[in-house]
Amino acid sequence: MLRSRVKSLVFALFLALGWTSAVIDARADPGDPLCTLVNPINGRCLKWITISTLDGQVTATGSADGGSGPPRVCAYAGKPLLCETALGSWSSYAGAWCRLLPDQPALTDPIWEGRSDGAVYSCTRARFDGLPDPALTSLWWLPAAPEAPDPEVLARRLLASIDFQSPELGIFPRGDTMQRMSFVGWHMWLWAAPASELQWGPVTDSVSEGGVTVTLTATVSELVWDMGNGDSVSCGKGTRWSASVTGGRNVASPNCGYVYAEDGRYTVTGTSHWDVDWSGAGQSGSMPFTLSRDAEVIVGELQSVNR
Repeated sequence: MLRSRVKSLVFALFLALGWTSAVIDARADPGDPLCTLVNPINGRCLKWITISTLDGQVTATGSADGGSGPPRVCAYAGKPLLCETALGSWSSYAGAWCRLLPDQPALTDPIWEGRSDGAVYSCTRARFDGLPDPALTSLWWLPAAPEAPDPEVLARRLLASIDFQSPELGIFPRGDTMQRMSFVGWHMWLWAAPASELQWGPVTDSVSEGGVTVTLTATVSELVWDMGNGDSVSCGKGTRWSASVTGGRNVASPNCGYVYAEDGRYTVTGTSHWDVDWSGAGQSGSMPFTLSRDAEVIVGELQSVNR
C-alpha cells in the first residue's frame, strides 16, 4: 500500500485580513530564504523567491516572478495599514476600508446630499491597533472608488485558497509488500495517477475585489521521481502499466521507468512541479510551487535454483 505524505511547504500562506505570508521550513539553511516584501504590521514576509535545496530535497518554494511593481503603501495618521482586507480597500478620502454597496440607494436618499456623481460604499474604520473594526462600519458617499487592490496580492490569496494535492503515485511492480516486491534488474514503470484535477490540473479559478478581477491557471509541468538511492527520473504523466500492454514480460516503460541495481527498501518520492500563471488589471505573473508524495518500495534479488 502506498504511503503518502505531502511534505513540501510550497505556498504555505497564512491569510490575515487579506495579506498573505510565506512560512519557510525550519530545516532550510538560515541564508536560504530571500524575502522581497514584508508586511509592515506584523513583519511577516509577503513575497519571496525560491530557496535552494537541502540534501537534494526541496524544503520550501515560492516565487516573486512576474511581480506587479512596487507594492501599494497605505497609512493613516502616520501608521502603516493593510491596503486590502475582507472589508474592502483602503480609501484615503474616507480614512476607512470601503467596498461598493451592491444596491445603491435612490438619489433622493439623504446620504447623497444632493449629489448625483460618485457612489455609496460600506466603509469600516480602523481600531487603535490599525486593524479594521466591524463595529465601526457605516455608509459613505465617495467621489471615486477606493484605490484598486494589488492584483498579485489577490492572485496569491486565490492560490492559497485552492486545495492543491500531489498526484497519487503509480508504480509497478508495486513493491509495497514482500509478496509484490520488485526485483533487481526489473523494469519498474512509474506514472502519475491523479484522482482529480487538483492533483494534476489544469485548475482555473478567479476572484474579484475592488473592481479588480484576477484569474489564474495551474497545471503540473513535470513529475520528478527521487528513487531513494540518489537517482532521480524526470517525467511527464508517464504510462500506466498493464498486463495487456506488456504481456507480463519485463519490458521498459515507453516514457517513465527505472531499474534498481541493488536490493533493499527504498523511499520513493514523487515531486510535482506546478506552473501557475495569473493575470488581472492589465498585469500578469507566475507563481510556481512544488508538492511531494512518498511511497515505500521493496526490491528483492531473484534467486535461481540449479538441480
